[in-house]
Amino acid sequence: MGEILNIRDRHRRLAAKRGFEKWVRKFSEPFDQETSIADLSDSTLGILIQGNEESSLTLHDFIMGVMGMGPGLRFHFLENAEKMALMDVSFFLLDQLRFEAMRRLRWVEDHPNFHVPMIDLVDCFTDRFSKVRHEAPALSRDHRFYKDYEKAFAGDRSSFIRRLVPMALDEFQKHAAK
Repeated sequence: MGEILNIRDRHRRLAAKRGFEKWVRKFSEPFDQETSIADLSDSTLGILIQGNEESSLTLHDFIMGVMGMGPGLRFHFLENAEKMALMDVSFFLLDQLRFEAMRRLRWVEDHPNFHVPMIDLVDCFTDRFSKVRHEAPALSRDHRFYKDYEKAFAGDRSSFIRRLVPMALDEFQKHAAK
């Protein structure tokens, strides 16, 4: 049993090393197999949530590294099925990063995904997280739109949260610049 745990731990360390390899240089921060979204600095999170070409490549570097698929630049050379699978993970991770930014702004409540090691969000996506990829954390009771959120049909609340993302991105950039 101990050997199985050692193999799993070794796999996680190697996945984290591959996934975070470029991030260590880019962000000048330490990352390891236990790093969760909640552990990221505001400046790192601020870059990752943008959804532009640079942040997409940075996320692809991480995801493809964890999956053992090489650097993010290879994304364009993948087969369509691989691209689609990678994009599902990428969109999920981007959502979680943006929700974490919203949590730091106190716009949404805490959520367990913010504290799951990032390599597990990728490694366990198909088995564990793909089923809940469209869920969003609850809006904070202190948020100015909470009454509207509360009136929304329960099935529409995740969409309600996602409609706040553009405002949150702007607000988080101001927050992170302080």
